[in-house]
Amino acid sequence: MTQDLTPQAIMREILQQVESGELTLPTLPSMAQKILKASQDDSLTTESLTNLIEQDPAIAAHLVRIANSPLVGSKVDITDLKTAIGLFGVSYCSQLAISLALKQLFRARHKNISGLIEKTWEQSSRLASLCMVMAKDYNINPGSAYLAGLLHKIGALPILRWLDNQDSIPLTSAQIQQLLDEHQAQLAEQLLDDWQFPPSLCSVPHNYLNMDHNGKDSADLTDLVASAYFFLSEQKKDWQDCKVLERMGVTTEEIQKRMMAWQTKAASA
Repeated sequence: MTQDLTPQAIMREILQQVESGELTLPTLPSMAQKILKASQDDSLTTESLTNLIEQDPAIAAHLVRIANSPLVGSKVDITDLKTAIGLFGVSYCSQLAISLALKQLFRARHKNISGLIEKTWEQSSRLASLCMVMAKDYNINPGSAYLAGLLHKIGALPILRWLDNQDSIPLTSAQIQQLLDEHQAQLAEQLLDDWQFPPSLCSVPHNYLNMDHNGKDSADLTDLVASAYFFLSEQKKDWQDCKVLERMGVTTEEIQKRMMAWQTKAASA
């Protein structure tokens, strides 16, 4: 490890090790790789996706549970994975399964790093659920929205893993959080590119903090993540008159009420 233990020096070392290959970036879990490849090749069917997801019973059970949640409102009990996929559709279920598989990467041996990883996962999961609900009002695939929310801070993972590999952690919790806030986006782009996610998802970590980012004419994935992140932020702020709200078709007076309604739906999922 570098003798300079400032956050800036440690980040330089992390980036150097990533570039040299000394620090290997996390790899996408096998099942998620197979689903992503098949979805990009347009070869996924209800049958083939069922066969892939059944390789992980925990994920299969989770999808069935979601299918029976009040948010879905199915009039009959869903008891098997194939029926759940038929209810949601192949596209939605494939992306949701990838999201659930990612949780396997969020583990650490140091107690304080484990706490930060769990906090990152929990916050991202909460935001992802909110984005999934919001997506239904904007003709955006709910699975894509959930995945975008879950991945918006994925660049934190290589940093936390590097710290977890050290015999002792040279930074305070506040310094680690600063490191994540300032540098996770640059690692997220490389990580998502390595995992071969589409550009619409790869751009989210760089843009979600910019409420005036240059998006499409209508609301996109980054807009959902940006507004959800702003709403869930622990720092109380006033909504600003920005292009994200313009694309979402809501005013600064309406957005808080809309967000609270979406959050209520997400909490019932």
